[in-house]
Amino acid sequence: MQTYEIETLPCVKFAHVYHADTYFNSFSKKENSMEITYISEGSITVEYNGEEHVANKGDILLLTYDQELTNIKAYAYHEHHTVFANLKWSLQNNISGLYLPLITPARYITQSASNIIDQLIRNQLIFKNSQVKGAAKFLDLLCEIDQCNRRQRDLNLPSEVLYTQRAKEYVQSNLHIPITQKSVAQYLSITPEYLCSVFKKVEGISFQKYVNYEKLEAIKNLTEKEQAHLYEAAALFGYSDPNYVSRLFKKYYGYNITDKQNRYPTIVE
Repeated sequence: MQTYEIETLPCVKFAHVYHADTYFNSFSKKENSMEITYISEGSITVEYNGEEHVANKGDILLLTYDQELTNIKAYAYHEHHTVFANLKWSLQNNISGLYLPLITPARYITQSASNIIDQLIRNQLIFKNSQVKGAAKFLDLLCEIDQCNRRQRDLNLPSEVLYTQRAKEYVQSNLHIPITQKSVAQYLSITPEYLCSVFKKVEGISFQKYVNYEKLEAIKNLTEKEQAHLYEAAALFGYSDPNYVSRLFKKYYGYNITDKQNRYPTIVE
């Protein structure tokens, strides 16, 4: 399984929507370039590595232009939404990087990735000179494409990756109830010890830290954006003791949850 390790912040160069009755274009090799497109109507054909690949409506196409010549063709009406950025990356043969295939099909639930591309197009029009806004959103896009592909059960991924992904999905779907390593292990039909081992191997943090962090992020968002009281937000996410949440928050973030002056500390691992 080949994955991408991103080495520099991306710099978005252009983002646009294009449509035409037919389309034939050739692109020469471009260093440190990545173009991501979703097809909103019709289909396009890409000649890549000596093979033809077809991207249909709803599919995400990711091109790195690392070939001497890349040909793109559309024989009928089509519309595509594209963002292009310069960045550096390396390819590696392990599971820890971003899994970004040439085509991510629509059946992998690509709507969120498509929405991010459209946000990048809008941002490019409004904040054309803001590299930070574009960089952050482009990285979000890469992570979303990675998640689209890793969610699929038909991928030939190692079992520890699949167990980890299913554990994360369970956590995201059950943030409002108490979550233990034992309960999730039972859901996955594995032992708690095995869950602990594979989760740490794949994610680099313990399962319980992941659960705590996800819940604390949700609580923080409620207290900051909705002005909810801490005890109310804590109760919504399965904590009966707000004082425990406050102590846990201080441990993870390095500041008190009620501290309005310090919102950007380093998260404590």
